[in-house]
Amino acid sequence: MTRKQTAVALGLLAAINAFGFLDRVMIALIAEKIKAEFLVTDLQIGLLGGTAFAVVNALASVPIALMAERFKRTHVTTLFLLLASVFTALAGATASFGQLVACRLGMAAGNAATEAPPHSIISDMVPPEKRASAISIFMLGVPVAALLGSFLGGAIAEAFGWRNTFLFFGVLGGLIALLCLVLLKEPPRLSPPQDRKRSPWLVVRTMALNPTLRFLILGISCISLGSFGVNTFLPAFFSREHGLNAGEAGLAFGMISGIASLVGTLAGGYGSEFLARRDRRWLLGAPAIGSIMGVPLFNIGLHSPSLLVAIPIMLLGSFTFYTAMGPAIATLHGSLDSYARATGSALFLLVVHMIGQGFGPPLVGIVSDTASTLIYGSGFGVDCAGAAAQIAGSTCARASALGLRYAIAIFSCFFLLGGLLLWLASRAESENSGPMASD
Repeated sequence: MTRKQTAVALGLLAAINAFGFLDRVMIALIAEKIKAEFLVTDLQIGLLGGTAFAVVNALASVPIALMAERFKRTHVTTLFLLLASVFTALAGATASFGQLVACRLGMAAGNAATEAPPHSIISDMVPPEKRASAISIFMLGVPVAALLGSFLGGAIAEAFGWRNTFLFFGVLGGLIALLCLVLLKEPPRLSPPQDRKRSPWLVVRTMALNPTLRFLILGISCISLGSFGVNTFLPAFFSREHGLNAGEAGLAFGMISGIASLVGTLAGGYGSEFLARRDRRWLLGAPAIGSIMGVPLFNIGLHSPSLLVAIPIMLLGSFTFYTAMGPAIATLHGSLDSYARATGSALFLLVVHMIGQGFGPPLVGIVSDTASTLIYGSGFGVDCAGAAAQIAGSTCARASALGLRYAIAIFSCFFLLGGLLLWLASRAESENSGPMASD
């Protein structure tokens, strides 16, 4: 591939990643409106935003990755992105919470192709020493989606209703899929063709026997648990604690997650790559230290009564949470070849998303509901159902806000645990790239 083709491919893959991120966090942008209309609890919102999506997404990711090992990865990615877009648009036509869950499952199945196959494509487009930064560029789709998508999603929900948020992003995802179908070029695979029939169990065995990858998977899973748990409810926190409407809360969430992920992703990719030139252990060691340092700063902002103080401090603490994924995928792919990397990424993401998105949001919802009940009293579930907890200045609203703040504070500590595990992964790193690596 020429430099121009590589740049175009990275841009299109970043757009795919942006849509994948929006599909994952879209419920967070409109959670308060869904909660008010369908009279559901924080636990149900957590299940809708997290577990329902994560289970199907994780189960679909491995067979989709196997398809990507055998067929054109660009075609597999594009067709499943189109499927996700259709279900996203259909979610705007739902009339019950059950129908919304069903569409959410369809979104999850299609979304499963937006990460692992692109990871494999990128690893064949660039040399090994450039993978961390190239994957970080791919992941710039996340901050772009967080900055623009979060504000647009909240603003559309506020002005035209939450159903139109789904419709807008469903159509946008379809346009991205059609553009990729025309312009996205498949890079040649770098491994010998005879390696094509790589057994998934051999990939599992390779990952399981590598101490660096074991600590890496555990560490990223903890960071994912904190990230999905916190991000699913962060817009709701700004609405409850600071009285923002859906558009304003989406903008605050977008500023924090968008700017933090933009700076953190680039710093993690390029900074870790630079430090690893002298000692490869810094590829994971740098984001490990960052994750540990960011937790106290984030919590200072979380507990600040002033929005003007809270947002900058939470932003400063949050950017370190986004430094790990590029180096993590680069480390993983250093132990796998061209016909195993999509499967390796899928298995890695299966564990990470099942733990992070599958358990994070509902557990935060349970902690939030429990804390709110303890603050308010035994009648919280009845007295404060639906929109009753959103009446400014009411006892219900205050209990709901405090309960959610405590839940977010507790789950932010998983970033600390994730950083410690990444540090252990960096210490276990050796000069050997692994038995399956071919470059």
